[in-house]
Amino acid sequence: MIPVKSRIIDIYKETDDIKTFIVEKTINEDPVPGQFYEIYVRDAGEIPISIASWNDGLIFSVKRVGAVTEKLHKLVKGDYIGLRGPYGNGFPEHRRFTVLIAGGIGLPPARSYIEYWLSKGAKDMQLLYGARTPSDIVYKKLLDYWSNYIDVQITVDRGDSTWDGNVGVVTTIFNRIKNKDADFLIIGPEIMMKFSIIELKKMGVSDDNIYLSMERRMKCGFGICGHCNIGRYYVCKDGPVFRYSTIKDIPEAIH
Repeated sequence: MIPVKSRIIDIYKETDDIKTFIVEKTINEDPVPGQFYEIYVRDAGEIPISIASWNDGLIFSVKRVGAVTEKLHKLVKGDYIGLRGPYGNGFPEHRRFTVLIAGGIGLPPARSYIEYWLSKGAKDMQLLYGARTPSDIVYKKLLDYWSNYIDVQITVDRGDSTWDGNVGVVTTIFNRIKNKDADFLIIGPEIMMKFSIIELKKMGVSDDNIYLSMERRMKCGFGICGHCNIGRYYVCKDGPVFRYSTIKDIPEAIH
């Protein structure tokens, strides 16, 4: 699929290294929560980025971590990017109480799930969100807004004089989980996913009720480059969201 030219409608600075881009919707197919697009930046290349929202254009929140994202962060309102997608298998349908566990830049994919199901009238959700520091928290206004409808718990690894909330990694607020008989969606760094799984297992959560977003491993979006394979699966085609019971016995799945 050739990238479709799409204009940047607006850009918001979330943190020192994360920006949110609102892009005109030039692809007719709607995504589902948890899917991703390939974003092409001229003279830099392509990167896979999960969709954060698609109500008023396509919304992506991107952390500056390499050459492509560095170039993307230098673009301004009115510039153009290329889009391919949506790709992959997203989060499961909302069927009962759901706990979303997000770390760092894992919050944008969680946003897609929260906003979509809130729009359908579902409020039986809880968000546990961890950031490195208070200044690394993204979507501050949205977090306040969501707290009017669902339970939102936030923690930071390192606090400062402005922070009066919990200090510690996200698993330190697992004692605030409201319902253990739930679906658990984990999105974030693999080390966070690993220890979240350990704690959920201690709580008696079934492997079938844990879902992982493995988006960090993706590259081409087609399953051609082999960059994202885990065992017999390709994250970009079979994922990026996997039920834990499907991949738990694959050694390279969670390091």
